Amino acid sequence: MTKQNQTITVNRLPAKTWNWLKMNETVIGMPRIDGSIAIKQRVAEAGQAEAEQLRMAQQTDWDKITTGMGEAMDQPSETDAAWDTELLTIPENADCGEPYVYRFAYRSGQHAYNRLHIYAGAHSRAKIILLCESEETGGMMSAIQTKVYAGEGAKVELYVVQTMNAEAVCLHDVGVSCEKDAAVKEVQLELGGAEVYTGTLFELSGEESTAELVSGYLGTGRQKIDMNYVARHRGKKTKCNMQISGILKNEAKKLLRGTIDFVHGCVGAKGDEKEDVLLVGDNMVNQTIPLILCAEEDVEGNHGASIGKLDENVLFYAATRGIPPEEAQRLLTLAKIEAINSQIPSEEVRGAVDTYLKEQCI
Repeated sequence: MTKQNQTITVNRLPAKTWNWLKMNETVIGMPRIDGSIAIKQRVAEAGQAEAEQLRMAQQTDWDKITTGMGEAMDQPSETDAAWDTELLTIPENADCGEPYVYRFAYRSGQHAYNRLHIYAGAHSRAKIILLCESEETGGMMSAIQTKVYAGEGAKVELYVVQTMNAEAVCLHDVGVSCEKDAAVKEVQLELGGAEVYTGTLFELSGEESTAELVSGYLGTGRQKIDMNYVARHRGKKTKCNMQISGILKNEAKKLLRGTIDFVHGCVGAKGDEKEDVLLVGDNMVNQTIPLILCAEEDVEGNHGASIGKLDENVLFYAATRGIPPEEAQRLLTLAKIEAINSQIPSEEVRGAVDTYLKEQCI
C-alpha cells in the first residue's frame, strides 16, 4: 500500500469484551482513494424496472441500512475523485433466472471504493455475484460497500468472491434489510489478499424473514483476516443461519466476531451459528468471539465450533493409499473450498476460482 493518510475503525463488536484482548474493533490505516473502479458486468435478463419501482429504489433511505463493518465504510477515506453508487433495481414479482455478475479488476497501485445498492421489490427473485480480482503483483486496495433492501417476500442471493493477489488489501462491507417473509442468502469466499476485512449485518425487521450466511476463507503466509457477522432479529419468528468455514496455514491470523442479537419483541426467533476451522501447521493465530445478545425470552440461539488439525487417522489412511501428508492436506483444503465454490451459480466465476487456485499451487 501507499502512504496512509488516516485511520478508520471497523468491525466493532456489538457488546464489548475485555479491552486487553484487543478484539472489540479493528483500526485500519487508509490511503487516499483514487475513486471508483470501472465495473465489468453481465446483467441478467429481468426486464426494465418500472418507473414506480425505480422511483422507490431511488427514494429508499440507504443510510438507515447499517453494515457489518460499520459507518466508517460510508466514507472510508479522503479523495479528490468522486466515487460511484451503482443502483440495481429488481422489479416486483420479477424472477431473474441468470445471475447479475459484477467483475472488479484491480491494477497495481490502485485504491478504489465502490458502492452497490440492491433494491429487490416485493416477491422478486435475484442472484448477484461480485468477483474481485487483480493483477498478479503489486499493492492495491479493494473497498466495496453493498447494501441490500429485500421487500416483502423477496428472495435474494448475494455472492462475494475475492481472488486478489498476496499484496492486496480488501474491505468488503455488506448491510441487509429484510421485510416480511423476505429471505437473503450471502455466500462469501475470501481467498487472496495480504489483509482482508469483511463484515455483514442482517437486519431482520419483517416477521418470518430469514438470513443465511455461508462464509469461507483461506489464510496463508502472514495473511490477516478480520470478520464481523451480525444477525439482528427484530421481527417475530425470524431465522438466521451463519456457517463460517476456513483453513489457516503458516503464520496467518484470523479474527471472527459472530453475533446473534435478539431484540425485544422478536418472539419465536431462532438463530444458529457454526464455525469450522482447519489448522495446518503450528504458527497460525485463530481467534473467535461468539456472542448471543438476548432481550427476549421466547427465542432460540445456538453457537457451535469445530476447530482443529487434520485427523491423524485420515493422514494414516491417505498414506496407506500412497498419498503423502502434504498432498492429503492440499486435497482436503481444496475440498473445503470447493464445497463453497460449487454453490456459486456461474460457471465463469467458478472457473475463475479454479484458475486462481491452480496459479497459487493450492
